[in-house]
Amino acid sequence: MFLANRTKGILLVLGGAVLWGAAGSFTKVLKQGGLTIYDVLAWRYLIGLVSLGAISAIRGRRPELEVKESRWGPAVILGLGIFGVNAAFTLSNFYTTVANAVALSFTAPLFTAALAWIVLGERVSRMHQAALAIGILGVAAIAWSGEQSTNLSPNIPLGNGLALLSGMLFGWYFVAVRRFALVDRDVFGGTIRQFLVVTLLLSPLLPSLLREGASGGVWLALLGYGVLCTGFPILMLNLAGRFLPANQSSILALSEVPFSILIGMATVQEYPSAAAWAGILAILVAGGLVMLLRR
Repeated sequence: MFLANRTKGILLVLGGAVLWGAAGSFTKVLKQGGLTIYDVLAWRYLIGLVSLGAISAIRGRRPELEVKESRWGPAVILGLGIFGVNAAFTLSNFYTTVANAVALSFTAPLFTAALAWIVLGERVSRMHQAALAIGILGVAAIAWSGEQSTNLSPNIPLGNGLALLSGMLFGWYFVAVRRFALVDRDVFGGTIRQFLVVTLLLSPLLPSLLREGASGGVWLALLGYGVLCTGFPILMLNLAGRFLPANQSSILALSEVPFSILIGMATVQEYPSAAAWAGILAILVAGGLVMLLRR
């Protein structure tokens, strides 16, 4: 059962990383389409909420929406947490390259390791330490690989600082997800409540895009962003909290970096340097070491 659950956790994190890896490129496309950061943030959560609600309806399981502190307390905490992660990351993509935004945001395992040890008592084994060190070295290689600025990706300190803030918040989020997943088995329902909290918070921003209008292609990209890069990966990450320690999930999630860069190459023609490729290899090695861990 342990190995089966562990495999589920690994596949959930990796699957979420693949989907989340397209977020940076989607952000560039939406920026080119004339959307503001406020449009992107507000609509991604509404679309994500609708997509998760549709899946819940297909499953025949209605989420528990009764007002109870035990239900809505975690929803508010996780909702505000992932909103902070996504807001800082999305905005960073307006001011830096895809590679830099993703790489700096994935300093998260450093913060996760410390917080998971303090809050959850998760032990950091020597192999885990090696995976953490190799993964962070890979992230550093990408972040300082000399990516060129463009009009679409100006690569200024503000963008890099926002990406780093995203990493700090993301590290905390892994720990919070693990903590609540161990307490509340209804992770799916909890994720829907989480999305509902953020959607209500951002609802005043929704009419702006309707007033200004957008092309069909932009709406299609926004739909893909909300479903594939928001609803599904956050659900998968939350579910993984039931099966994997927070510190291991955070390192496996580093695999988003190479996925994001490859997608960025295909969609917005941002090509990494040789140093960045070395960083990608290091991240893949780190993920491999985590999959060899047994606890």
